[in-house]
Amino acid sequence: MRDTDVQAASPSNSGHRVHRAAAKNRHRSRRAAIRPRRLAWLVPILAVLASLALSYGAYQLAGYSWDQVVSYESPYTGIGGQVQAATAAPVQRTVVVLIDGLRDDASRLMPSISALRARGADVRLTIGQPSLSYPSWTAALTGAPQQISGVTTNWFEGPVAVETLFDSAAKAGRTIVVTGPDDLDAMFGVSVITPHVALTPWSETEYTSGWLVDETLRLDAEAGGADFVFVLLPDVDQAGHDFGGESDEYEATVANVDADLARLIDGLDDGATTFVVLPDHGHIATGGHGGWEDPVIHTFAAFAGPGVAHVSTDAELMDVAPTVAMLAGLPAPRQALGTAIDAVLENPDTDARAAEAERASAVTRDYIATVLPDAASPDGEGAIPASQLAAQREAADAERLEAERAQRLPVFIGIIAAVAALAVAIAVMSWRALIAALFGSAVAVAIYNGLFFLAHGLHWSLSAFNEEDLIQAFFNQRMLEAAIAALVGCLVAAVVYAGLRRELRGPQSGYLAGWLALGSATVLLAQAALVVQAGVFIWQWGPSVSWVLPDFRAAFKYDLDLIQLTALGAAALIGPVLTAIVGWLHPRARRFARSA
Repeated sequence: MRDTDVQAASPSNSGHRVHRAAAKNRHRSRRAAIRPRRLAWLVPILAVLASLALSYGAYQLAGYSWDQVVSYESPYTGIGGQVQAATAAPVQRTVVVLIDGLRDDASRLMPSISALRARGADVRLTIGQPSLSYPSWTAALTGAPQQISGVTTNWFEGPVAVETLFDSAAKAGRTIVVTGPDDLDAMFGVSVITPHVALTPWSETEYTSGWLVDETLRLDAEAGGADFVFVLLPDVDQAGHDFGGESDEYEATVANVDADLARLIDGLDDGATTFVVLPDHGHIATGGHGGWEDPVIHTFAAFAGPGVAHVSTDAELMDVAPTVAMLAGLPAPRQALGTAIDAVLENPDTDARAAEAERASAVTRDYIATVLPDAASPDGEGAIPASQLAAQREAADAERLEAERAQRLPVFIGIIAAVAALAVAIAVMSWRALIAALFGSAVAVAIYNGLFFLAHGLHWSLSAFNEEDLIQAFFNQRMLEAAIAALVGCLVAAVVYAGLRRELRGPQSGYLAGWLALGSATVLLAQAALVVQAGVFIWQWGPSVSWVLPDFRAAFKYDLDLIQLTALGAAALIGPVLTAIVGWLHPRARRFARSA
């Protein structure tokens, strides 16, 4: 036998071979065990990346959506361009006083306005959204609501692109007096229209209504009795912002303005002058406007003088300008979507009123033709009954919205499918993790909404800002609260998950990736809920604003959903760490680690 044969048969060599084979098998087993653990780390990593992507996308979309409203370019500024509605009404000296921020209930305590109501018309007005000053000033002076004028916020930079009562009076050769904040010049170019102007910067500290009344009386005398006088008194609005619409300070400012308004009426009333007094909006009790609250959007207009009936009625803010034009003997502004309030007119059966009906009908037809370019013009020619104007416009809006929503529906269905797929993927990896993450995300939602609605008493309303310079702080606070709520939700998810396991293995036992993934899943599910809610808005209204302004209550919620989505990007980085810490410190996990 050769030596090699002896070596191969020796027990010592056989043992070495067995040892090498066992070592190789152990190495293979170790590599096989390491591979799934490495793959397990992909789950929390990919989940964090997905959360950060959603956060960044929400941030970009929130900025885009906000700019879409602020920078909205109306496609309707050319409507009414062919209207030649000359008026046969006689020239009538008219004074319009706009008291910024005056609540209807406060106006009922003002003797000057009560006297006008006693000898004229008391009109209960509803103003459009958003109920901010610039949009409402424009609606009152043009008869064009926000969607038509393009003036949607107080960040609007003039000039206004639709015709105003100032333009109409100037074209008719009337003598015009304008006093108020210098915003009137930036928006309406009043210093170019008339030399009889007195403008002052908006003051947050000084009472300016008395000076404006003095200047109005002086300019009227200087002009030898103006045909059209417009006065904007700003102080009540500032008191509303500073102290709230039900404060003693607000009441005191209203009393001061009442005294100055009485002086103005006494100084201008010659027995042949028509007076119109109205606010642009009201204020909520704590101060603020812009939203849909009753004290904000339900205001008034008091009419008194020749041609005014003794009546109480309802109307829209956009109806004021055509009504003033009728009383003053002026053509209504061309793009006025509103129409003269028949109940206010002592004699509505005139050629001038018939011409106004033709104008309002033509503008409505132009509006419908812009919304539905391929649709037939409603009712052919002639006047559309005033009671049908709004209904026909709303029907056109509904038809186009229905078509656009049908186009966007597949996108919304895709969002729902993606969220369902996320839940299924988590369940496949661990049904216990899905239950815990759902519970944690529900807690996060409850905490955020509890802070928003209960602790802060907020609503989905622009009135929550109070003043424009507080907007950034408002959104920052919402982001902070959303992030904190999500982190609490992650802690809750970790505790729930521990309760669902009979044998709890913590990060110290080699399950760190799983505990990190639990935090990521909780944040992702909270984001998914917000994505669905944002998707509902996008399906209903679309991400861009090109022809119709969205429902602003829904739009405000949509912005807040995007803000929360943005904030949850921070929670996606910290939340997994919290769930891992809970797993590490949990008594049952520690006992398991000691026994292993």
